[in-house]
Amino acid sequence: MKLVTTLFTLALVAVSLPALAGSPLEGEYTSLTGDMLAGRFSESWFGGGQGQIGNVVHAQSWNGSFLGSEWSIYCPVLAETPELINDGVDPVSGNGMREYRSVYAGGLFWLDGAGAWGSGDPVYTGTLDYYIHHTTFIFYNWVPIAYTTNADFAGQFDGYCMCILGIANAASVGQGAQPADYPMFLDDNCEDWTGQGEWGMVADVTLSIFDCASGAEPTTWGSIKTLYR
Repeated sequence: MKLVTTLFTLALVAVSLPALAGSPLEGEYTSLTGDMLAGRFSESWFGGGQGQIGNVVHAQSWNGSFLGSEWSIYCPVLAETPELINDGVDPVSGNGMREYRSVYAGGLFWLDGAGAWGSGDPVYTGTLDYYIHHTTFIFYNWVPIAYTTNADFAGQFDGYCMCILGIANAASVGQGAQPADYPMFLDDNCEDWTGQGEWGMVADVTLSIFDCASGAEPTTWGSIKTLYR
């Protein structure tokens, strides 16, 4: 089943329910203290290969048995060639690390209303304003053998003047054909795709939810970011 079909079905269910019951609760929620689940991610190589414009991210919560029972981020599309911001690879041996900054466009998010942020609505949905990766690759003999990623994102909830900031760290697990128990590869139309890609674990994730009308990010957000650096 296409992802868009599933989302449309969820939307129909939401329409049949009573009017919105309550905005998401302001606060900070993190898997580090058990407020929410960590997860898993995939990135389709819809653009043609690793790091290619057009690749699509899909991340979901993971409770050990099911994907996406608590949160999902889907369809940020790589908009620019990743920028090399730090090159620590030895020019002789080819060993070391390189860090890249990757900027994505678009994307949506979904939160289960039963999460710690819930105040009556069955689900909360929204649109991402930005989504960025800072990825560090480990190279051995000029070949990248593994990477870790810090993701930063922000967005706005549908139906409420509420905003979200998020940060997460992840690590690569594998690449190739779509594996079981990882988010489906997506194309740039947010539909299931059967090509190649990569996937991994989202070890930690933290969300901050606040009133957009305040015009300011939560004062403690900077301290939360330091947990991932």
